[in-house]
Amino acid sequence: MNGSGVRVPVGVAWGRGRGASLAEVVAVVAALSIAVSVAALAVDHNRDESYTVVCARNLQGIGQALSRYLADNGGVYPPSYAYPSDAEGTWDPEDQDPAHPYGYAHWSWLLYDGGGTRPTAFQCPAMTAGGAPRTNPGPDAADWEAGQVDQNQASAPNPFVDRQTPRIAYTANAAMLPRNKFTQFLSGANRINVFVPSAGVNRPDETTVMTEFLDNWKGLCIQAGGSLVSKSHRPINPFYHLASGWNEYQSMPGSPGFLYGLQQSGYEIHTDPEDYGLLPWQGVRNRTNILDHTSGLAQINAVGRHHPGGDSLYGGTANFLMGDGHGERMTVLDSLIERKWGDRYYGLSGHNLVLNYSMADWAADSE
Repeated sequence: MNGSGVRVPVGVAWGRGRGASLAEVVAVVAALSIAVSVAALAVDHNRDESYTVVCARNLQGIGQALSRYLADNGGVYPPSYAYPSDAEGTWDPEDQDPAHPYGYAHWSWLLYDGGGTRPTAFQCPAMTAGGAPRTNPGPDAADWEAGQVDQNQASAPNPFVDRQTPRIAYTANAAMLPRNKFTQFLSGANRINVFVPSAGVNRPDETTVMTEFLDNWKGLCIQAGGSLVSKSHRPINPFYHLASGWNEYQSMPGSPGFLYGLQQSGYEIHTDPEDYGLLPWQGVRNRTNILDHTSGLAQINAVGRHHPGGDSLYGGTANFLMGDGHGERMTVLDSLIERKWGDRYYGLSGHNLVLNYSMADWAADSE
């Protein structure tokens, strides 16, 4: 005890006793720094895991809404988007003005009977601003990104707005929820999109319906001069066609076929088990035009990589919603290796078999 009645901890000197040396002080500070760093890492890990749970739960909610839509629409999946013919959002698959003067009607609006749910249901807190902006963001400045212009080249908030949730973290498999190109006039090529009956999908429990977007809104854009137009309404085509490459519409309807991965030589059914056209994470963090086939990039690069897991080369994991309504979490690369995008390009007319769907074929081909 000291004179004041306070117990002195063992090893602490008072008055004229020996003070701590500089080396001891440095050691204590270093230990405290390590402890703080470890605690911060734990907090970051717990936050990332909680974000992953929220994002997965939101995707499950979308799956439930999709099930209700199927029940109300003869078991047929909606398109990923359509061009409305009026300000109320009315649309006709065979009568769509390519100038789309009323913007876009997105699946996030179609599933919820005119957008009747909270916007956060379509967002992921692990993504910047909760998700990518729509093409025509509308009157709220918070819904715009710096450098973004809408379809009319406006760069500031204005009344023109899409029928789509303000921020979108999720996207569809184009083989299941196709684009709006239901006529050759709209597709501009040989093939067209077709609606997909859920009953006609093989192995729905192993086929992705929806997943998460890449956390890079610019990657979902096309360049317009020095500005960017968001294309966050588009689904992802995960396949490569032997005759037309990344452009699924260009090949003749009777021309086989689609592949997981790139064509290597001639018409040999071959896939590259290393990357399937998937670029390393660092290669897509600041890219644009990923969803545009003219870029020469596989659209699979637009799938998210922002959850824990994965590796430093190809990035983290993403949540996937399967055709039977259950969710899975995996890396983009594993979704390709395990053939989680289906055995056909169901949403496209003509010969739409995926020729190397079978894992046995893949294993034999990669020996």
